[in-house]
Amino acid sequence: MSAPITIVGNLVADPELKFTQNAKALATFTVVSSKSSKNADGTWENTDTTFWDIKAWGKTAENVADALRKGVSVVVSGTAVQESWEDKNTGAKRSKITVTAWSVGADLKRHSYHVPVSERSDASFNPPSPVSEPDPWSVPLSDIAPF
Repeated sequence: MSAPITIVGNLVADPELKFTQNAKALATFTVVSSKSSKNADGTWENTDTTFWDIKAWGKTAENVADALRKGVSVVVSGTAVQESWEDKNTGAKRSKITVTAWSVGADLKRHSYHVPVSERSDASFNPPSPVSEPDPWSVPLSDIAPF
């Protein structure tokens, strides 16, 4: 069973990029999230700290490994999945919840980031002309209908 989830937190370490036997990219990384509260003496305290194991696949994995580093604040949207396995040494059944990321980005509340825009290579593409709208401050009040 899986559930949609969004996590906001910081990368604990640089993402690790690996490739499957079929050459599909897989990035794994951990995000720590917590709740900050101000104490009576004015100091801040982090509570409810949770470490999330994240997996990103394909182009998302490659972009994560290329762009993000330890300490960066991120927003991760994805699916929470419970993984189960048997411990090789003890034979005990184990499980944990991981997040399969659909989308990962820098948290712009904490970071300034400029997304590079690539030029379109299709020479036949003609973007639409901007629509000219009247300046709302230049319309006389007598032309505005009452509510």
